Amino acid sequence: MAITLLHKDLRIQIFDDSAFNQTADSPTSYDKVIQADKDKQYSSISQHAIKIYRDNNLISSAIILATGGGTGVHSDTALIDENNLIIRCCNKLFSLTLPELTINWMAEPDLATCFSIHKYQNSYITHGETSIARIDKNGNIIWSYGGADIFVRLYDGNPFEMHETYIELMDFNGSIYKIDYNGETIDHQESDYYKQQPVTVYLKPKKPWWKFWA
Repeated sequence: MAITLLHKDLRIQIFDDSAFNQTADSPTSYDKVIQADKDKQYSSISQHAIKIYRDNNLISSAIILATGGGTGVHSDTALIDENNLIIRCCNKLFSLTLPELTINWMAEPDLATCFSIHKYQNSYITHGETSIARIDKNGNIIWSYGGADIFVRLYDGNPFEMHETYIELMDFNGSIYKIDYNGETIDHQESDYYKQQPVTVYLKPKKPWWKFWA
């Protein structure tokens, strides 16, 4: 997926580019390569590309290479704050200047994966696999909140939802958390997942047991 953000006279395109590599034979190229380990070639998990246009002319480009839990590009991948692009890739968060795409700072708000980034007052809220975090405009982690399990749902339920005065979370087992924007627990409803009786399925043999070796 690709997304387009508009800022003043700029059009910013963000997309995945799995074809890029750090060799002279790379099928795609960018003005800047941004990665956590500078000046090192390493096998990245996710590669998010950025192209900035003014009057339909490409004026700058960059690609972010990161390791950690893999991420794709979607509507909550990036946001614009003043003249900065705030973007997540894998478990990392980057602040880049616009339109130069010079890195201001990089943070690591989650141990595994950072799914989305959201603006809240003068800070950012990240929905991570193992934690929810609040980061200030300088890239400092104000607080980080973890649950009994990861904040991921395979089926029913929304694992992350921001409200005016609180954030509602649901972990993998179905436990529900409500926290305020200071990272403090307001309410916690534990799931009955571990209280459920196990289901045993008995398979009926197709022939009598004494004939298994016949």
